[in-house]
Amino acid sequence: MGDKTVLEALAEFVRARTTAEELDALREGQGLFLPSAAGAEVSDLMASQDPAELTANVVSVRNLMPGGDLFHTAVLALLCGTLVERGADPGAAIDATLDLFIQQLDALADQRRRDDRIRTERTLTDRIVTDRIMTDGIVTTAGQLTFMATMTMLSRSVGTRKRWRGRPELMARLDGLEEAGLVPWFLREVFTLHDDVDLLLLDPKNRRAYQFRMVGVRDRLYHCYALLQDALLRHTGPGYLGAEPVDPDMVRYARNRDLGEEEFGQDDPGRERMHDHLRFNFSVPGAVIMPGSASPSELPTLDGLPFLLVEPKGMSINWNPSNMYGVVHEALAASVELVREFDQERAEVLFVKCGF
Repeated sequence: MGDKTVLEALAEFVRARTTAEELDALREGQGLFLPSAAGAEVSDLMASQDPAELTANVVSVRNLMPGGDLFHTAVLALLCGTLVERGADPGAAIDATLDLFIQQLDALADQRRRDDRIRTERTLTDRIVTDRIMTDGIVTTAGQLTFMATMTMLSRSVGTRKRWRGRPELMARLDGLEEAGLVPWFLREVFTLHDDVDLLLLDPKNRRAYQFRMVGVRDRLYHCYALLQDALLRHTGPGYLGAEPVDPDMVRYARNRDLGEEEFGQDDPGRERMHDHLRFNFSVPGAVIMPGSASPSELPTLDGLPFLLVEPKGMSINWNPSNMYGVVHEALAASVELVREFDQERAEVLFVKCGF
């Protein structure tokens, strides 16, 4: 997007103040207001099929974002997110979008504090009420755009998720705002995914030991179990430890792959009839079973890695996948894959360390 007129129009747009008409138009389904000098050209750039060109367009828009009006900056972030969906590099604007995301969370926290003060104030002028309504409208509507852009990019970028997960101030903001109902549940979920986290699996019966890697795994073991038992059976072959085959549809759902509205749409009543179950018994030393509702971070460690014991199935445990790990974003790819099976000598060392 090298057209100087388009960039100048968007630069002027992002610096301008949001109007009530813009917010009303979006709320009423009329779409977003864009400068007339840029509207047609912005539509054209969305139609590109060249990833390099799409990424260059993202960079051009991203460079206009810092310091702009909150809602207008959110519009530019959404444009970047749309370009990413069409094939642009998700890393091209992710940090600028996440900086906006933090700004958005701070604005929501300020809004919450203002609402608390309003409850204690006895006299409010019409001007103050009008200004607060407008400010709250900007913050809330901008959030709808910022959150979509953030999810679009983070769902496609494992490295960025790992980098931002370690920022405690981000999680503290999300915890408080989610509790107050000001941000949707899926925002926290994407920042608590287990990415590039290795997991040891020990089979005492056959004296076999494995190392698996989790990517995009939700912060509950039910999700890990659904993917882990599939990966284990693909490696060992059918019937390992007497296990029955996994359900390929449930594995596909757990991987978040090729899901259509007609099968697993959010409003599809069939989702309530979905069920999966353990093919093995997953446990830890000293426990009969490790609950699927627990977090992978609660597992004990061995040689610095979390680990599980795998045994023949001893009880039936069922779960509803859509309740345990509902779809966070259509672009998120979740997996548990084998890194290696240890040779017999190394496996025995691990078993000795565990007391087997």
